[in-house]
Amino acid sequence: MNKALVLIGMAAVAGWAGAESTYLMDMDKTPHAQLRPVDFNAVTWTDGFWADRYDQTCKVSLKKLWDLAADPEAGHVIDNFRAAATGQGEHAGSDWQDAWLYKWIESAASVYAKHPEPWIMERMDEAIELIAGAMEEDGYVATQITAKKKERFANPREHEVYSMGHLLTAACVHQRVTGKDSLMKLAIRNADFLCENLGEKVWPSYAHNPSAIMGLVEMYRETGDEKYLACAKLIVDSRGMKPKQGGTFTKGPGIIGTDLIQDRVPLRKSKEVVGHNVFFTYLFAGATDVYMETGDETLREPLDRLWYDLTCTKMCINGGVSPMGHTLSKGKDPVVEAVGKKYELPAADSYNETCGQIGNFMWNYRMLAISGDAKYADLMELELYNGFLAGIGLDGESWFYRNSLRLQEDYTELLGGHNFLPERVLPGRKRICCPTNLLRTLAQLHSYLYSMDEQGLWVHHYGGNTFSGKLADGSAVKLTQETAYPWSGKIVINMDAVSADPFAIRVRIPGWAEGAAVTINGKAATNPPKAGAYLYMKRKWNVGDRIELNLPMETRLMTAHPKAEHLRNQVAVMHGPLLYCVETKDIPEGKDMNNVRIPSSIALEPMSAKDLPFGIQTLEGSALYLDEQPWEGELYRPLNSTSLSEMPIRMIPYFAWANRGPGGMSAWLPLDVQ
Repeated sequence: MNKALVLIGMAAVAGWAGAESTYLMDMDKTPHAQLRPVDFNAVTWTDGFWADRYDQTCKVSLKKLWDLAADPEAGHVIDNFRAAATGQGEHAGSDWQDAWLYKWIESAASVYAKHPEPWIMERMDEAIELIAGAMEEDGYVATQITAKKKERFANPREHEVYSMGHLLTAACVHQRVTGKDSLMKLAIRNADFLCENLGEKVWPSYAHNPSAIMGLVEMYRETGDEKYLACAKLIVDSRGMKPKQGGTFTKGPGIIGTDLIQDRVPLRKSKEVVGHNVFFTYLFAGATDVYMETGDETLREPLDRLWYDLTCTKMCINGGVSPMGHTLSKGKDPVVEAVGKKYELPAADSYNETCGQIGNFMWNYRMLAISGDAKYADLMELELYNGFLAGIGLDGESWFYRNSLRLQEDYTELLGGHNFLPERVLPGRKRICCPTNLLRTLAQLHSYLYSMDEQGLWVHHYGGNTFSGKLADGSAVKLTQETAYPWSGKIVINMDAVSADPFAIRVRIPGWAEGAAVTINGKAATNPPKAGAYLYMKRKWNVGDRIELNLPMETRLMTAHPKAEHLRNQVAVMHGPLLYCVETKDIPEGKDMNNVRIPSSIALEPMSAKDLPFGIQTLEGSALYLDEQPWEGELYRPLNSTSLSEMPIRMIPYFAWANRGPGGMSAWLPLDVQ
């Protein structure tokens, strides 16, 4: 086995030295982005919910996921790279096990930017040496193929290009944060390999799980090498060009050309979102990156169209984008972890893979950057609190792969089902992609709070933090956010350092915040705030100026479209940005969760949860209970009881469910109209 066992050159630049700005995604000079990123180091969590979750990410989750990767009996990730480098030992785990290490490096670099602890750098250096050893002379790296001495690109399900895409992204973040080029040198060789092979020796749809589009575009931004952008564009342009032929029972094997990977119709002609949630969200996010760099308007309209199809007909109340665990697509292809048909939105069988919600978060961030439309930031907030945060336990070291919206207390018949688990577990040989995806997202979350344009600063999201950076004209600005969000709708922004010239601040008024009020130094803002939009405030600011937002934190009973038959006559409870649910642990003994009814006039009061961390608030009040005979040996029977009695109800944020042991849960409950 001919290996490129290289000595890794280091550009010995410590920390941020010599760099004017460092970005998570370097859209600073992207020609077709309306909004620009702020410096990755400009924002620091100070206190409150997100400061606590970030602290846990740095101190608990990062180390836990390295330890599991290094454990031969758990992730076996490090041993896989050693096996590929030496030709000795076995490969264990999934075909995308390599991505665990790449996403861990990206996460570690992101944490290192704020917490430059020696052990983090040591582990990153160790990991990079392992990657160098496993990489072949032509830049190919895939331990699941090399260690097993298998043929390259024999089956797209082996995820070779997927893992390489994460290597490229990790290398860009690593170089920007550490100043070292050790991983970037390897990434350049790998990106060159992809450019030489995709479209030449390998059909571009082998990037079926297309993290490589985002990775290649970021490599173009980092290096300026236009062939990387061209390769990313090739992957997008090739989608749907070779649809699989045949009927339901006559199609040949394989996933190329199927709905599973959004590959039956070219992206520019696609009218519906189909297939696997990660495959399409990564495709759309990558295509938005390509649009930002090329200005190809033939991509813009289909991206808008597909966004509408997903969010208005196929997305779950929590932002979940794979309501179906497995089904047949409209094109009669078997699909898994997927969207269904329009309004096909089950609660009990909803799948909602954590990585899909993260993919939707990333896509909407890019759509926000090209448009400045608050609806994309609203959706990011929905995903943040309700889509993927449930994927990690409150302990910071247990994870869900899927995020159901209802689970019966007796779930024994579901055991052994597709990635079904009644409580969070540790990743090992299976279910490995979501934990490190969550890790990097939470480690980088502060970089999504603000953007800039030529006029000033945009405030997208809320939490206790400081921003200390430069506006587009180079003038220094510092502000502090003080808030107990998401438990309180009061947000105070204090101006601590300002430009000598007038500049604009835009603050997002969430779509749910009807009746919001905004004051500047105690006086109402000149422009009235509008829900679902940014409030524009331009003036000559002074040190000590104070912007105060008051977003009404009211309980909302949410209903689904009447065509969503699974959800007819049911409601979900939202309070501020949060979705709530009921757990059987909070239902009085002897009561059946399925018989709990929510009266249309219900009054729910926020209460501090002493049994849950992070300042979590529950909602408590009086619901109704349907008293009826147990269902035994019957599927249907005459209506024999409409007797309703009051019962206390305690609801917790959906992201906090399954943290007190396994049990039943429901985010949708039957409505009693009063």
